[in-house]
Amino acid sequence: MIDHKIKVLFLVGNLRPANGVTSFAMTYFRNINHDKIEIDFALLNDVKTPYYKEILDAGSRIFILPPIKQINKHLKKCMQILKENNYDIVHDNLLISSIPMMLAAYKEKVPVRILQSHNTELSSVKWKEKRNRMLLPLLKGLSNVYFACGTDAGKSMFYDSYFKVVPNAIPFVESYFNTSIRKKVREKYNCQNKMIIGTVGRLSLQKNPFFALKVINSLVKKKIDFQYWWIGSGELDKQVQKYIDDNCLNDYVKLFGSCDDVSSLYQAMDIFFLPSLFEGLPITAIEAQAAGLPCVISDSVTKELAYTDLVQFVSLNVSADAWSNELIKQSKRKINRAEYLDDLKRSPFYSPNASVLLSNYYSELTKRLS
Repeated sequence: MIDHKIKVLFLVGNLRPANGVTSFAMTYFRNINHDKIEIDFALLNDVKTPYYKEILDAGSRIFILPPIKQINKHLKKCMQILKENNYDIVHDNLLISSIPMMLAAYKEKVPVRILQSHNTELSSVKWKEKRNRMLLPLLKGLSNVYFACGTDAGKSMFYDSYFKVVPNAIPFVESYFNTSIRKKVREKYNCQNKMIIGTVGRLSLQKNPFFALKVINSLVKKKIDFQYWWIGSGELDKQVQKYIDDNCLNDYVKLFGSCDDVSSLYQAMDIFFLPSLFEGLPITAIEAQAAGLPCVISDSVTKELAYTDLVQFVSLNVSADAWSNELIKQSKRKINRAEYLDDLKRSPFYSPNASVLLSNYYSELTKRLS
């Protein structure tokens, strides 16, 4: 029986803005009842972020783990964190990189050890996918509860094992559509009369940025007056910029990097574009719909994300030219963007509702497994 505040340790790679797992973690952190549940963070990387102050001001702690290559030092730090803080729950959002912490949690007999699936694939790189597939049984064995952001993400990792869906969620206000904000942002970037196509996510192979740029090149050839905005950074930052330079796309493509004011950029956009190779349940697509944006998304992404009539799925097997045609088609839709907030409130992706769900899960699990 738990008669104290439930203590949770979130495992996350980093808290970089415009990152799906970061958004997941921070949304639940902001909306959970801190009088009943205390959430600390253990991070693999110390990345510049505005979220550190918010977390510390709320009375929570942030632990930066030593590099995993220094395995003895890393594991020692994991054991120290768990010994000193008596967590009821370790909630793993890292996958394979979390094995040392989950091993420490197993040895320290942390009652609830949650493994959460955030994707339908283990990696976009073949050798990493093979390695992760080989190590996954170990990680699953160290855990005793399975979560997933959506049904497809859960089935791809846990197969027939039981898992709970804890959806990616967003608050009401972040994606509010406001015409004055739209006008102000478009004036700031001198694109008042252009069609703005936007992608939000890490610059990584999973997000398929080079194919996205082929689609953009196709639009250039069709003499469309547009700009393409990519919000987010990642391991492909330099390669993508080189591709833009080599293909003379600098007049059409703007790389924003990590940005902590994504909601205002959504409002300035006309189309949301996500040609990912795979996703779990991308929170960016949830946000884009809440902002009333037509969404053109690869059909390799789960259909669960479509809680409005704004989403058009397109096969990655068709040409870049076919994709650019779909972007043009969707841009011509007549939409009252402000109306789509009501759809968000009724959906499972509305953060107050989702946070109550997670709180109830945490309470139920600690009572049952402690």
